[in-house]
Amino acid sequence: MSRREMGQINIFEKLKDKQMKQKEAAKILNLSTRQIKRKLKVYRISGEISLVNKSRGKPGNHRHTDEFWTKVITLVKDKYPDFGPTFASEKLLENHNIIVNHESLRLKMIDEILWKAKRRKASPRQMRERKECFGELVQLDGSDHAWFEDRAPKCCLIAFIDDATSQIVYLEFTSGETTENLMRTTREYLETYGKPVALYSDRGGVYKVNLNNPNDDKLTQYGRSLEELDISHIHARSPQAKGRVERLFGTLQDRLVKELRLKGISSIEEANKYLKEEYIAMHNAKFAEVPKSKTDLHQSIDGYELNNIFCLKEDRKINNDFTIAYKTKWLQLTKTQPTIIYPKETVQVWQHLDGTITIHQNKSTLNFKEVCQRPIIEKRKEEIKPRIPWAPSATHPWREPVLAH
Repeated sequence: MSRREMGQINIFEKLKDKQMKQKEAAKILNLSTRQIKRKLKVYRISGEISLVNKSRGKPGNHRHTDEFWTKVITLVKDKYPDFGPTFASEKLLENHNIIVNHESLRLKMIDEILWKAKRRKASPRQMRERKECFGELVQLDGSDHAWFEDRAPKCCLIAFIDDATSQIVYLEFTSGETTENLMRTTREYLETYGKPVALYSDRGGVYKVNLNNPNDDKLTQYGRSLEELDISHIHARSPQAKGRVERLFGTLQDRLVKELRLKGISSIEEANKYLKEEYIAMHNAKFAEVPKSKTDLHQSIDGYELNNIFCLKEDRKINNDFTIAYKTKWLQLTKTQPTIIYPKETVQVWQHLDGTITIHQNKSTLNFKEVCQRPIIEKRKEEIKPRIPWAPSATHPWREPVLAH
């Protein structure tokens, strides 16, 4: 007998002895008067035992048959052995048209040793409240992982997630979390949504100059491009600070890896196509939140020349022969230029994302051509003149006669 049922004994004894009205008992037990009359009638005949729920100990009316569970567990073992209960129940419905509650499946998977019960540890950190508006803060990060398991080498997944909605705004597989890949993915995101108020990243070397930068006045190439776009760049001091994108990767390393396996995808090109056409929309429909405010704070990128912002910019000096050394290349400035240039002057070399190079001085774009090696200037050979013996002049003191003493 449960505690709730034991508490009803005193009330029904009073009803039986007419020490309490049925309306009062109905209010105390949160039941209707009709239910109280029915239960009291049975109580007068059977006593306390009538208060026990009649369904206790009996199988439920809507329980699945043993044959059903045998079929479900067989499918899970064959096709989804490393899936979690929730994800497995979704795939059973999606691929096999089998409806099963994820909690019921979890208990069955525990019995079959397909799932281990987990207990969440209490976090000592206080969760930061979400931003109110879409586009107010976007978290970004890259994750190197065996996304294709043993079907292909490891690669990096770069993700942009909105803080207010937990919506994936951009997702792409790349060769690594490099400056060029970050610039390219950021440009794709900006061309789709516009520029956010702030971007939130870690303090990796691609995002922040960490050595000999006590005043934080030195910028990386990526940080410089965000400054030119007037986007605030915030650097997290711990992984927990950018918890939304960290938790996103936890979900993707579980669900996305298994989705790629089920689809038979084993290359970056196929995976990126699947992300854009199917997965991002499916993920956002399941996990995205409704923001507190309906205002979208993304701003237009009209007026920004993204090709000249998302590029590598480095200062170089002009040599005496009007050549510029850039990485392993020699760039020869031509005679015709839009401005006057002198040797030893500093110019800026821009390497764009498509691999092209331009040279700039102030607001002028200089003309140049790439040469295989630095031009060699032949030195003039001086004619060797025969040496003529020196002879004193006629009036030289050496020619004066010597007087005898």
